[in-house]
Amino acid sequence: MSDSLHPPADRAATSSTPSKSLGVVTLTLMTAALFLTLRNMPMMAATGMQMVFFNIVTVFAFLIPIALVSAELATAWPKNGVFHWVEEAFGTRWGLTAVWLQWIQSVFGITSILSYVAASLAWAIDPNLAGNRYFIVTVILVVYWLATFANMRGTRISGMISSICLSAGVLLPSAVLIGLAALYIVKGYPIHLNLALQVDNWLPLAHPQQSLLLFLSFIFGVVGIEVSATHAPEVRNVRRNYPIAVFLAATFGFTITLLGGLAVAAVIPVKELDLVSGSVQALSALFARFGVPYLLPLFAVLVAFGAAGQVSTWVVGPIKGLWAAGRSGNLPPILQRANAYGVPRNLLILQALAMSGVSLLFLIIPSVNAVFLMLTSMAVVLYSVMYLMLFAAAIYLRHTKPDVPRPYRIPGGRAWGLWLVGGTGFITTFACLLIGFFPPGNAVSEQVYAPAMLVTLLLMIAFPLLLYRWRRPAWQSGNRPDLE
Repeated sequence: MSDSLHPPADRAATSSTPSKSLGVVTLTLMTAALFLTLRNMPMMAATGMQMVFFNIVTVFAFLIPIALVSAELATAWPKNGVFHWVEEAFGTRWGLTAVWLQWIQSVFGITSILSYVAASLAWAIDPNLAGNRYFIVTVILVVYWLATFANMRGTRISGMISSICLSAGVLLPSAVLIGLAALYIVKGYPIHLNLALQVDNWLPLAHPQQSLLLFLSFIFGVVGIEVSATHAPEVRNVRRNYPIAVFLAATFGFTITLLGGLAVAAVIPVKELDLVSGSVQALSALFARFGVPYLLPLFAVLVAFGAAGQVSTWVVGPIKGLWAAGRSGNLPPILQRANAYGVPRNLLILQALAMSGVSLLFLIIPSVNAVFLMLTSMAVVLYSVMYLMLFAAAIYLRHTKPDVPRPYRIPGGRAWGLWLVGGTGFITTFACLLIGFFPPGNAVSEQVYAPAMLVTLLLMIAFPLLLYRWRRPAWQSGNRPDLE
């Protein structure tokens, strides 16, 4: 799940002739904003120099394939995003399943992000609170319900909050962290990052299971990137400019997040690293080293503020895609209704209740780090199934509906270019799905964890399939008013 200026599932139908107003620079910044975050830097730092390898795989084998495949689908079928794309290929049943998975993963993903908000905020009050489960749960509930009620007044407020939070809570702290870490190294202070030119130091060979589990955090940082493709119809000379913007954004995001991860790893010994609040932990060490510890509370609040802005975006984002599917007759009328601002109020309340239930895991499982990794894994597993459907739909539609106009088309003959790009993304996504069944540390036994994950996944897939089977003609939105 990634930082975003625009909700990843806000797929309102576009006009047939959208304004070609986006150039390379604007689209590059909009795309980069989707995945720039400090949240992933501690997990990157925990992998040591392997973060270089994992970042390269994430960008070129996952992020770029999703962005390019989504761009082709978005320019050919610009209505309702994932729901419409998968529906066009495999029918409404699977379109509903895809958008359901895109939504339900956010319940787990948002909870993990909120735990990061709480842990970061703790450093502004008392660092010991970062491991206090009751403090974590309290902050999760308060921030999420406030964000839910704030979004009741429409996505304009959410977008404004996200823009401010991105600048103040992501870009500024990242620049300070990287800059001070560079000064730390130049001044010859002890570096805690192993720079040895050994194969097992750069590749996940020594302890592959734990390294691969942390790799999911890299992937989690860029899920939702398909939202960039919804802007493809607005891009000038989309065939040329869109792939350029994607590669530039990937390079920019890769550079910032990699430098941030290296900064954290250089300053904090891996054995002392907090996987949830490690970025603020590194800022604390740097501020103390350079005699400005009084800056820590301010930057801790800024980092928490940045993550809270991301949460605000994701509160209403994924649910818009599910709502669009629901208005086609796939959800009961009570869940289709919107308030005067066009916001699906009942769905938002249902989502908040579900997230509140998931947050109680922090009270059940003693390790905050373990719960954080579990939630991240569950979100990635659910999103992976949706992405597998997305890649399959793109390839299937290229063969079955080749004559549908595609203003952006992945180059490479009739289909081999799409097979290469989509196949690479499919294989990477499937690997992520399998990795998600590895238990995060010793907090939960493998005999319990893997079956629990599998049962949860099967239930999450079965629910929309049953919902589709049980739908009624009266659920069609045209049969009753939408507004309350």
